[in-house]
Amino acid sequence: MKSLGYIMLFFLISAACAPSYTSSSRDRTQPNIVQPEDEEEYEVLIIDPDFDRWFQTNGRPVGFYSEQYYAQKNRQYVASWNEKVGRYGGNSPFQNIINYDYSEDYGIELNYQLFWYFKYIENAFGRRYNFPT
Repeated sequence: MKSLGYIMLFFLISAACAPSYTSSSRDRTQPNIVQPEDEEEYEVLIIDPDFDRWFQTNGRPVGFYSEQYYAQKNRQYVASWNEKVGRYGGNSPFQNIINYDYSEDYGIELNYQLFWYFKYIENAFGRRYNFPT
């Protein structure tokens, strides 16, 4: 059951890195509305219940690190993550490649969420899978 949760999580992370376009007919109260319409917005959806518990005790406020710090660390984590996908495959938390474009400005919120998810994975699985390296 736990591995099913991880599988779903990785599909959501992969989908969250894809651009999402909005329509003007959508309800304006939805949190992922982007204006103007021709811009892209990205979102990280983490459905692992253990992450929320871990983050409550280990997470820091968004402004604790700079946006550049989050982006730099995410580059390292994504490279390590994608390398682990090829090495360990389906029997690990590293099941899907993350398409993180280093030249794209994802904003501080997405980089913050992704950074803390990687910290969680490092804490939970780092020794077993030698993450990140």
